[in-house]
Amino acid sequence: MAWPANNNTNINNETFSPLVAAAQFAAYENSVARAIVTNYDVPANSGKIVQVPVWSAIAATNITDEAAATALQTNTTAANITLTEHVVYNQVTDMLQMSAESNVLSDLGTQSGRAIAESMDSEVFSLFTNFTASQGSAGAEVTVDTILKAVATLRVAKLTGPFYCVLHPAVAYNIKKQLTYAQQTNIPALSGVGEGVLGQFGIGQIAGCTILESALIAVDVTDDAIGAVFSPSAIGHAMRGSVSVATQYQAAARATDLVLTGVAGASILQNNHGVKILGDAVIN
Repeated sequence: MAWPANNNTNINNETFSPLVAAAQFAAYENSVARAIVTNYDVPANSGKIVQVPVWSAIAATNITDEAAATALQTNTTAANITLTEHVVYNQVTDMLQMSAESNVLSDLGTQSGRAIAESMDSEVFSLFTNFTASQGSAGAEVTVDTILKAVATLRVAKLTGPFYCVLHPAVAYNIKKQLTYAQQTNIPALSGVGEGVLGQFGIGQIAGCTILESALIAVDVTDDAIGAVFSPSAIGHAMRGSVSVATQYQAAARATDLVLTGVAGASILQNNHGVKILGDAVIN
């Protein structure tokens, strides 16, 4: 039946539960960034800026028997995560809902959840350019050695992992090519990682670093892209609540406005826990 003109969120919000459930599931399942960074749950009415304390490193003192230890001075700095709204707005007509064979709200929820997940991931990946340490160069292909140097840089900083690397697929292509074919001879490589690339979707791990690919990493006007190798402690992601829905019926349009929102933000927590990877994003 058609929607009456007085339908609104207050009395009919439960009708949209399939949409909300689908959106929340899709947002959490499709967000790559949330799985590889440090997450913070933000309670309601606690402001728009989350302050995360970051402790400075300290060192133990090796003393002789019965000697007095020296008190250490420790300090904290604050990493601020500003929350913003990731919004998807749709208008669903009565005609569409009553004509479609599938569950329009559930399908729309899935698509909207994916869109919010991509928006949150893009926000995290845009932070890679802020890492001070860098490997690779503009216009040059990223190689296995580039990743090895980045991992070594993190280990020199006394990090033990886990480590993650996120690259644009066009950047990751050259690494796959290098792993699967011996240089200039075009003979399949004998490494286990190379054999895995031939039969699997992704690269897997290099030097204990999990390699991931995402087309959400921006490519600049010179066809370069900035990925990163990092520890989860390098980046913080804060989210308030879950994906929410607001609805309003538009009687004249015979349609329902649906606005799905995810409130989240991201920031660098510890700069020396990540290394940006700069490389050519053209498939040659």
